[in-house]
Amino acid sequence: MADFLKAIRERVLVLDGAMGTMLQQRGLPPGGSPEEMNLRAAAVVEGVHREYVEAGADILATHTFGGSRTKLSHYGLEGRLAEINRAGVEIARRAAGNDRWVAASVGPTGRFLQPVGDAGFDEMVEIFGEQVTAFAEAGADLIILETFLDIRELRAAVVACREFSGSPVMALMTFDDGGRTVLGTPPEAAAVTLDALGVEMIGSNCGLGIDGIYGI
Repeated sequence: MADFLKAIRERVLVLDGAMGTMLQQRGLPPGGSPEEMNLRAAAVVEGVHREYVEAGADILATHTFGGSRTKLSHYGLEGRLAEINRAGVEIARRAAGNDRWVAASVGPTGRFLQPVGDAGFDEMVEIFGEQVTAFAEAGADLIILETFLDIRELRAAVVACREFSGSPVMALMTFDDGGRTVLGTPPEAAAVTLDALGVEMIGSNCGLGIDGIYGI
């Protein structure tokens, strides 16, 4: 962990790219669980990671973006949550070797917190905590919370990271053309909130392309 934080302060580190579309090209069945491939097609997932290594990535994001209980329940896989998320870290580690870092990927649950939605804050912390615990057991170097639309859900994910892991956290939100999230949060407010939570890396991903994200 210390080596990663030291490195990112000293130089630009390159994060890898998309995983889902790469797996679709390699046999991910329509309507199937992408994360289940960590168990039934680990070699395919590892192959994508290795392609990113060859392309020059310094950080490999695990194939666990939809690995929460909420997402896995759509496929009847919630009982294999720990197994799927640990496997995601282990697969990325094999590809990363000793020269690159493994970032455990966490995406939104698809639910909104009250009063917009029906999810409670403590419930969300518990849901994210299940993933984070598996990452800690598997030895991820850092955790990347990506493509979040709701600052409150992201806050719950950060709290879970702090409670269940000692890894550095990269928190990324997605903004629209108007410079706000779907629920209206501007980047300045997101930055202040995440900074107050002690997040090591704050940024944006998805949606606007390179120029748009640079502006954010």
